[in-house]
Amino acid sequence: MANDEGVIYEYVWIVIVSAIVAGMAASLAYYGIALDLNPACNATPIDVGTLTENFQPGVKQLGPGIYQVNILAGQFFWNPNKIVLEDPVRIEFRITSKDVVHGFEIVGTNVNVMVIPGYVAEFVWEPPKNAEGKYLIICHEYCGVGHQFMQAELEIKRTNTLLSGDSIGTTDDLGKFSEVKYLEFKGVIVDEG
Repeated sequence: MANDEGVIYEYVWIVIVSAIVAGMAASLAYYGIALDLNPACNATPIDVGTLTENFQPGVKQLGPGIYQVNILAGQFFWNPNKIVLEDPVRIEFRITSKDVVHGFEIVGTNVNVMVIPGYVAEFVWEPPKNAEGKYLIICHEYCGVGHQFMQAELEIKRTNTLLSGDSIGTTDDLGKFSEVKYLEFKGVIVDEG
C-alpha cells in the first residue's frame, strides 16, 4: 500500500513537470510565430580571409550627426581603438572579428553585442542628448589571456545646442539601441528585424 502512494506521487510530479515544459514550449512558439519576436541572430557566413580587403575599420560621417563606425576586433585589440564623434545623433556600428568570439560593450550604456568571427554585426545606437565625454569600450566575452587589456575609447564631443538636460533621469539616459543585424560584406541584410 505504501508503495502505491509513492508511485502516485511520482506520476503527479511527472504530470506537473510535463505541464511546465509544455507551457514553456507553447510560450516560445507563441512569441516566435504569433508575435514574430525572434532574436536577431540570423547570420550569413563571410570569408574571414578577405577582411583586410573588404572591411575598412574607421569612422565615416554620413551626414550631420550621423556616423558609420566600422570596428575590427582581434585578440586583444579594437581597431580603431579611439573613436571621436562630434554631436552624434545616430551611430551605425558595423563590427566583425578576425579570430575568436568577442563581446562589444560600451560601458554605462545599453550597447552590448556579440562579435562572431565570420560575421558582421550591424546595429544603430542613438545616444541620448546628454551623452558627453569618454566612454570605455570593453570586450565582455573571454577571448584569451590578454582579454583584460582589450579596451577602446569612444569620445562624444558636444559643440552645439544638442546638449540638454531634458533626458536626464528618463529612460533615454542609455540611448536607443536597435536590434543587431548580421550581414554579408556585400551589404545584404539577412534579418530585417
